[in-house]
Amino acid sequence: MPEHPSLSTARPSVSRETHRRAMRTHPAGVTIVTLDGSDGPVGFTASSPSSLSAEPALISFNVGISSSSLAAVLEARTAVVHLLGEGDEHLALRFAGPSHLRFADTALWTRAETGEPLIHGGRVRLRVALDRLVPAGDHVLVIARLLDAWFDDEPADPLVILDGGFRSVSSSAH
Repeated sequence: MPEHPSLSTARPSVSRETHRRAMRTHPAGVTIVTLDGSDGPVGFTASSPSSLSAEPALISFNVGISSSSLAAVLEARTAVVHLLGEGDEHLALRFAGPSHLRFADTALWTRAETGEPLIHGGRVRLRVALDRLVPAGDHVLVIARLLDAWFDDEPADPLVILDGGFRSVSSSAH
């Protein structure tokens, strides 16, 4: 596939405020990304994870260049993306807060056999290999290959963020 030149210099983008206002109107699934850093477990709340490809199985997520977790993401080979459900708001807030408190309560997490931190909670856990890191504005786009998936036996409704607040989305058919 031929490379396309960046179009970002062809036109100026809207302001940060306009971007944020527009994107806040679109619901996004709430997740926690965890990985093993050189100084211990690292994790952060993200609403950017998305399915990218079914064959091969790829997902993507973003991490801000000013994030305290970026250095660990740049060094990591694998991570776990936890898809959160209704009732997991406290976890989303914890992992969006101060980094030194995220893993302070050892009752909230354990380690996978492969070493990555696993949060107790969520609907699905996706173990991924971090394949590509792409600088993109004030974030880094992470493209990751799905290695394994664990599903909750009785999953709660999905947790989303909309207009800066958490909401659950009924997964039952109407």
